[in-house]
Amino acid sequence: MEAGGASSRELAASPSASSRPASFEVAEVSEDAEVRASPQMYSAVGMAMVGAAMFGFDQGNFGDVQAFKSFRDEWCIGRFGDAESCGDQGYLTNGNWNENFITWGATLITFGAAAGAILAGPPLANKLGRRPCIQVGGAVCFLGCILASYASFHSVVIFFIGRFITGFGVGVSCFALPMYNAEVSTSSIRGATGSLFQLNVVVGCFISIIVTFVDQDWYVCMMLPGFAGAVLAIGGFFIPESPRFVMEKTIHREGTEAAMNAGMRYLTRLRSGDARPEAGEILEQVKEERDIEHVSFTGLFRERNLRKRVLIACTLVICQQTTGVNAFLGYASAIFKECGIQDPIVFNSLFNGVMIFGCVAGLLLVDSKYGGRRSQLLIATVLMGPPLVLAGLALQYGLPGIITMVCVIIYGVGFQFAWGTIPWIYPAEIFTMAEKEAAVSLAVGVNYLANAAIIYITPLLMNAFFVFTFIKETKGVHLEHIPELFRSERQRRALLRAEQRAAESAASSPAAQA
Repeated sequence: MEAGGASSRELAASPSASSRPASFEVAEVSEDAEVRASPQMYSAVGMAMVGAAMFGFDQGNFGDVQAFKSFRDEWCIGRFGDAESCGDQGYLTNGNWNENFITWGATLITFGAAAGAILAGPPLANKLGRRPCIQVGGAVCFLGCILASYASFHSVVIFFIGRFITGFGVGVSCFALPMYNAEVSTSSIRGATGSLFQLNVVVGCFISIIVTFVDQDWYVCMMLPGFAGAVLAIGGFFIPESPRFVMEKTIHREGTEAAMNAGMRYLTRLRSGDARPEAGEILEQVKEERDIEHVSFTGLFRERNLRKRVLIACTLVICQQTTGVNAFLGYASAIFKECGIQDPIVFNSLFNGVMIFGCVAGLLLVDSKYGGRRSQLLIATVLMGPPLVLAGLALQYGLPGIITMVCVIIYGVGFQFAWGTIPWIYPAEIFTMAEKEAAVSLAVGVNYLANAAIIYITPLLMNAFFVFTFIKETKGVHLEHIPELFRSERQRRALLRAEQRAAESAASSPAAQA
């Protein structure tokens, strides 16, 4: 997202101070007069962090809830199977349950998020304001969670509608939250608060895993994003609107001087010290952007250089999704149980907790001389690929489960080191102001659609993996030899050694020698 203020280089190219009305002349800012963040600014940024956590709750809760016995008793037994096929082991291979309920429950929320971010977020944020957009999204998310839990009335249709509405609210809020965060923060901490947004998404996901581990009431756990949404909807009344948005709207209706005065009323609530210089910078940038002709969606593909950047942005977010992390999050319990992990919810807590460290490391390095967008993506790819291959081989050949667990954790750290953050940062950096609105909206939409595709095909891949790994061909095999097919290579070798020792012992016994 574009920051609210202009740099000193941009100000040097702007109209001179003498050409501006005296009421909003930009003064030189000395070190003694440096503007600092006010407590209310930190409150506003904290509210944005709640929204980031809401996105994380939305990502993390369903992967564990689907394994709850109470959840399966409510939705699986009698609809998608019986007590056996919906039991602790049966639900893993219950195709009707996984394909017709779990898949849609996980996918509809991403379709809703895409619709909210693309269709409702931009008009709400640009016409009503950043703050109302955040509040509406939070309220809609809360409503969706209610419909998917306490007000589902045992109806699959209502549950699905609730999942879509939950995602819709998340998409609406998360469209405006990074924008609001950038526009209310001081320039000295703007980058840090932007990084904290992504970190709090991961933290929110981790918190949702901890809650689902401690409290396995599926109603409460399905409400987690809604609780955060309610905080946004109510807390939004206690934070100021973005001064930049206020200036943009006022300058069209009442002129430059009125825009300056209106912006100052909000900016002084967010700053300690003289906020006039910063307000002047914001106003100059608003005036410059007022005359920009924005590129349409179709215009993104007319010019070769722009078309190339659009394809790069879209491919980058598709690659982010094809790393498979949302398959792990959306089907955590089923995938980890298939991998032979005895307590998948405990391991999922560990998996998400360790990913926080990967996210912190990536965010600290991305703008330092030791890191960078391209280099970190390459390093992360190396960190993620080999462990997944090794984990697959460990499962195939019956190696100790600890190998699979360590490989999956390394993969999670590698993902958050780069692929979890940079595909959200990079598209916003490679487009001009005229191109950004359409291009970034397209990239976000492609990201959500790719997410939905991954979630949809994961159960199909899991079934294929199950067949490939565990189903043995019995055609032409004698009945007495079939049980041996299901032993791992290690078990067969151990059995062979035991038989050899037994034979040697029998041969050396007195009876055999006689």
